[in-house]
Amino acid sequence: MTSATAFLPLCAVALLSACQSSPPRGEPAGRAEDPTTTTRSEKGSSLISIQALSEASDQIAQQLATDLNIVPELNQGYRSTIVFGDINNKTGIVPTTDFEAFRANTRAKLMQSRSLLAKIRWIESRARVEQIAAREQVPGADNTLPPLNPQYTYFLNGDMYRVDRNDSRTNYYTLTYNLTNMASGEIIWISSPYEIKQVR
Repeated sequence: MTSATAFLPLCAVALLSACQSSPPRGEPAGRAEDPTTTTRSEKGSSLISIQALSEASDQIAQQLATDLNIVPELNQGYRSTIVFGDINNKTGIVPTTDFEAFRANTRAKLMQSRSLLAKIRWIESRARVEQIAAREQVPGADNTLPPLNPQYTYFLNGDMYRVDRNDSRTNYYTLTYNLTNMASGEIIWISSPYEIKQVR
């Protein structure tokens, strides 16, 4: 057997091994798989963490889902209406849109319950609906929505506060939500405060 002939089987074995072995792969990059994971940059920030906002959203959804069955005003045999009200943002540094985003998450979670939807309905803001209707309908058509019944309509409002100490190295946040009647202004429900202290 010549040296060239002996070399051919060795090449075949080498090629077969190369085909069977997996190519090297680096570690996955990009955002964390869990959106509630606190990143290094968040730990050094005075802003309320994404994890805290997510926990607050879960807490509010659970409380409201439970209490909607026992609040007298929402159990009168009439399907009440809930619309987004104001976010009273007194934190000084957190964008209001952060709180609005997680309030929308709370609504999305509550709308998964058929039993709750039998008691309440969620209405988008009139301005947003009428703007979309005006864009999609025939020009000149009446795009106004029928009026809501103030007696059975409630605003989901939020109050967000921050207390900072030691040159904002320590930040205490408290978040609460309430349902306020459109006709009387009476607060018929308020959540237990979500409280968290962040030290950086």
